[in-house]
Amino acid sequence: MFMKLTDTSKAAIFSVLVLCMSVGTALLIRFLGLSPGPGMWSLWSITPTVATLIMLLVVTRDGYSKEGWKSLGLHRLGLNVWWIAFGGTLLITVAASAIVWATPLASFVVPEDGIIDPILSFLIFFGMSVVWFALAEEIGMRGYLQPHLMSLGRTRALFLVGLVWATWHMPLILLTPVFPVGNKLISLPLFYGTIVAASFFFGYL
Repeated sequence: MFMKLTDTSKAAIFSVLVLCMSVGTALLIRFLGLSPGPGMWSLWSITPTVATLIMLLVVTRDGYSKEGWKSLGLHRLGLNVWWIAFGGTLLITVAASAIVWATPLASFVVPEDGIIDPILSFLIFFGMSVVWFALAEEIGMRGYLQPHLMSLGRTRALFLVGLVWATWHMPLILLTPVFPVGNKLISLPLFYGTIVAASFFFGYL
């Protein structure tokens, strides 16, 4: 449809599209009364991938060439940075847990039914989150949006991706009861700060 758009124009159109889709999806989740679960999270997390497909197949038609699909980076495993991804995530998790456990806010309690079922449930949910939910987000945010903003410079690109990514979550937080965030004057700035910071980490990887 639009064959001669600049990369930043493609990024802008994608951003508007994915944010509009996030509002529509949040309203649908609210209307249907969907509770958090695989169905609801699939419906939500797939929106960046759908926006990417619309961009590639309808708006720019870049998806009708092999190079268009290669731009998403899905043909590279990036094994050389996996250790950073796992190590960084583990380090942050251990540090955050240690800080909370050092306060009276947390204590270790063994579930009545033992620890095997909770561990299995966690591993299943973690696997689904990584393989399906997170990948669906990343195809749009890091696969499509980030490369089209890199002409602005790495720092500015990663910052803008973080803003779009954080704002994409806002309809789910503000229009549905899925994410109870407490005092919004405190939680929303912290949420934006966390997501933008994560955008630099994920964007580098």
